[in-house]
Amino acid sequence: MLRARFSEAKGRVTATSSFPCMVRKVTRGSGRRRSFGARALIQPRAPRQGPQGLLGCAKSYAPSLLAPGRGSASPMHTMRSALLALSAAALLGCATPAIPNAQAPVAVATASPQTLRARCAEGDGPSCTELGTRIERGDLVDRETAASFYEKGCDHGSAVACNNLGWLFHNGKGVPVDLRRAAHFYDIGCDLRDGRACTNMGNLYEHGLGVLADTFQAAQYYIYACKLGFAVGCRNEGLIRETNYGRIGEDSASARDVYERGCNLGDTGSCVNLGNLLRQGRGGPVDFNRAREFFTRACQRGDLLGCNNLGFLYDKGLGVAQDMCKAVAAYERACKGELPLGCTNLGHAYEKGACLPKDTRRALALHTRACDQDEPLGCNNFAVYLERGEEMPQDVSRALELYRFACDKKEPLACHNLARIYEQGDLFPAPQDLGLAAKYHRIACDRAHGKSCAALARMHHESLGGLRPDPAWERDLRARACQQGYLEACSLTGTTLPENPTPP
Repeated sequence: MLRARFSEAKGRVTATSSFPCMVRKVTRGSGRRRSFGARALIQPRAPRQGPQGLLGCAKSYAPSLLAPGRGSASPMHTMRSALLALSAAALLGCATPAIPNAQAPVAVATASPQTLRARCAEGDGPSCTELGTRIERGDLVDRETAASFYEKGCDHGSAVACNNLGWLFHNGKGVPVDLRRAAHFYDIGCDLRDGRACTNMGNLYEHGLGVLADTFQAAQYYIYACKLGFAVGCRNEGLIRETNYGRIGEDSASARDVYERGCNLGDTGSCVNLGNLLRQGRGGPVDFNRAREFFTRACQRGDLLGCNNLGFLYDKGLGVAQDMCKAVAAYERACKGELPLGCTNLGHAYEKGACLPKDTRRALALHTRACDQDEPLGCNNFAVYLERGEEMPQDVSRALELYRFACDKKEPLACHNLARIYEQGDLFPAPQDLGLAAKYHRIACDRAHGKSCAALARMHHESLGGLRPDPAWERDLRARACQQGYLEACSLTGTTLPENPTPP
């Protein structure tokens, strides 16, 4: 059977230009949220296990750029599905700046083109910006270009115009791509206190586009954007605090605060990332009830990852009464919205026959679909079928390839499966290699996979894979395994299982 799992972090996003919320996936950024680990004590050698697949799973949003926008499972053959996550570039809701442009005349949005031209000629920046916006949207045909009006608006002190002009140069929209000019106009917009411009400038520094790459400088722009009330800037600040990506110090407690601010400002990615921290107990205690609150907020605003993660809580009964029908409804919504993680979680439900007729062929099709879109958990689940030779010819080599891909993409279940294969050594072409087994168990444990933490403790205790006995470290590893819901570790350590354990 398959098991579900949460997905990781959403990413950074750059800002937008001035018309209604259009999101462009510009770069992967740092991708999924970096995961952190757990540790564990002595345990007898574990019985052989089959491949672990997806259950319910949760992810967080990863960095991206915005375009212009206005102002328990069986020990055998287990898999899991995923919750909240966007790989790489995050699909955001329409984030609006908290500080509106105080210079904008009352009726700029409804003024006629003739009125706007007259006002622009008199030096009114918002009127120039509105003309540029209408041209860029295709609502107005004019001899002058959107870039021309944005430049006039920027010259007249419109921060939105500066940001929008930077975005045109950044993306080559109506003008040649010119990243240095993009940086120039983003920087002016940020000086004029536009959070989108600050976020976009941070993105350029993060990726070394038109400026020398400098993650610390990128972090400062994201922090300032959040202070200005730009929700996506708060998400980006939360991510760098959570991961120390911007070299400002890892601080998940502060990340919680910043994500909550971003969520309250309307960024669903911040809601999802905060829900993940609450679910994982990073930066504070585990709190499934609050995690459900923030996933629900994200889902109600149309965030597919939020829906997927909310489904996971119902799937596993975390902070709510277990209800597979509600979980399936959430997974179906996410999958219909083309979220690969939702599809592989839905596949898990078909495998279990939970609130759906049991259908392994349908499940395999959903896992394959997710893997074809590079969803790590989907590839792990597809690899399980290849390893077992179920519904298709057995192909261990291809299964290993997919497990490695998913593990490299920070999917802990795939790392655990690699560790299991190399520890057992009975599948060609993967001879026993206890050193590799220890390596992959360590990676999976550091990404909060309880069973791997317990396995790593056992390998220390038995001096396997080049590891040495270390009673204190083994106890720590087993305690971590217990906290992550691996019950066998609890009985060996005397640790009490948390009221709302993190799923293994």
